[in-house]
Amino acid sequence: MVVEYIKKFQALKSDRMNWDSHWEECAQYILPRKDDVYQTRTPGEKKMMRVYESTAIHSNELLASALHGMLTNPATTWFELSTGDEQIDMDDEVRLWLQNTVKQMHNVLNTSNFHTNIHELYLDLGCFGTGLMRIEEDKEEVVKFQTRPIYEAYARENAQGNINTIYRSFKLDVNQIAEEFGTEMFDSQLEGFLKNRDSQKLEILHVVEPVEQDDEFDQRGFTYKSVYILVDRKIPLKTGGFKEFPYVVPRWTKIAGEVYGRSPGMKALPDIKMTNVVAKTTIRSAQKVVDPPLLMPDDGYMMPFKTAPGAINFYRPGAQPVTPLQTGSRVDFGVQFTEQINARIREAFFIDQLQLNTGPQMTATEVAQRTEEKLRLLGPILGRQHYELLKPLINRLFAIMFRKNMFEEVPEILQDRDLQVQYSSKIAKAQKSADADTLIKVMNVIGPMIQLQPDIMDNVNGDQAIRYVSKAYGLPEQMLRPFDDVVQDRVERQEQQQQMQQMAEAQQVAEMAGKAAPLMQQQGA
Repeated sequence: MVVEYIKKFQALKSDRMNWDSHWEECAQYILPRKDDVYQTRTPGEKKMMRVYESTAIHSNELLASALHGMLTNPATTWFELSTGDEQIDMDDEVRLWLQNTVKQMHNVLNTSNFHTNIHELYLDLGCFGTGLMRIEEDKEEVVKFQTRPIYEAYARENAQGNINTIYRSFKLDVNQIAEEFGTEMFDSQLEGFLKNRDSQKLEILHVVEPVEQDDEFDQRGFTYKSVYILVDRKIPLKTGGFKEFPYVVPRWTKIAGEVYGRSPGMKALPDIKMTNVVAKTTIRSAQKVVDPPLLMPDDGYMMPFKTAPGAINFYRPGAQPVTPLQTGSRVDFGVQFTEQINARIREAFFIDQLQLNTGPQMTATEVAQRTEEKLRLLGPILGRQHYELLKPLINRLFAIMFRKNMFEEVPEILQDRDLQVQYSSKIAKAQKSADADTLIKVMNVIGPMIQLQPDIMDNVNGDQAIRYVSKAYGLPEQMLRPFDDVVQDRVERQEQQQQMQQMAEAQQVAEMAGKAAPLMQQQGA
């Protein structure tokens, strides 16, 4: 079995060769600290030796920060749970349970290492087009997240185009292997390495792939098998499994037939390489302008000629003066050309959509409207992240917390019912707010009509409208009262009105009777 896994690993490794060179080139100019695709660099080694212009680096960092703020902002609730049935969702018991469950999940995310690792994942998406994050159960923090470099992973898709197989290659020294996996499978040579505390690193292969029907992993209740292999020795270090796929492997965008994604950095790579060349040439030209070459006669001066401040040079009387060589370098043209290229790089990383250029006469409403419009433009681009990143991440988190009995007792109506994830991030709210804006426009148009014919409001379901608009604009659920309470208040208000009306009528009758009594007495007399 181990030999079979290694053969599959070699085949996946061969299929990925073109991506390796592409990723390394992107890393050199966009994410230099991860330029060790082909070889492990020396710790502390300089990473910016080939970079003369850092616009791509800053643009990628800004894109990652924006994605973090728009998709997984720790200060806001960026996802919700739903049954998929609005009538069931409106049930007070169900709504309260869903709200409390989401709060617990957000609390676990915010108290774990999630936000540190998700930012790293966004950086990889902008540079490599594919990210890799492992989600594993943890005794202390409930769940632990670990973003790994994509060049550690060798992926395979299923028939639906979803990545469901990961072969991850990484290295540990013998002491780390013993600490992580124990020494039960060690041979005499490994035991010797351990005894001598040898720091030599050995390759570990972690295989995660779907379980085949009726095999040993299936009988143990796993959906995905997990096998750690010491590649050089062909020794299985640890076997186990997962009930959910433990990795999320989002891709920025993808070409049909390819497994790995393509990134904004790949799109901008020609311009990034060009701006580095232009910047290098411009720097050399600026040096010649500031400290130009000198024209010196072949006779009349004592060598060597010194150009340092305050230096003294000796020459014979009558010798021709030393003059600077004016090359006619146009440094301003180089700077202007570099800025034009950098503008295209920033555009490739969607910086124009991420940064709002406001004018001095813009009102707060106009600023908010322009912000929403820009977010809507990013919505289709980031739709893949909802499906390949956030959905499996939330499903995995929910399953882990459910197994740990961290949720309140599930309402009976939700038994055996699958839950759906709904996103309430800034981008999702910007998309939904378009429908809310439509309702507001309709109300503005029919406003004058209502004054002429008030009963046309009978066509509008006000309760549904206020709740839909509130949800579209992201109003927290706790700001709205339960619908049953609203109905109860209306019933009580109507009963009070009826009682007051009855009391008023009774009082009116009593007053009339009081006025009529003297008249009746006079007539009787």
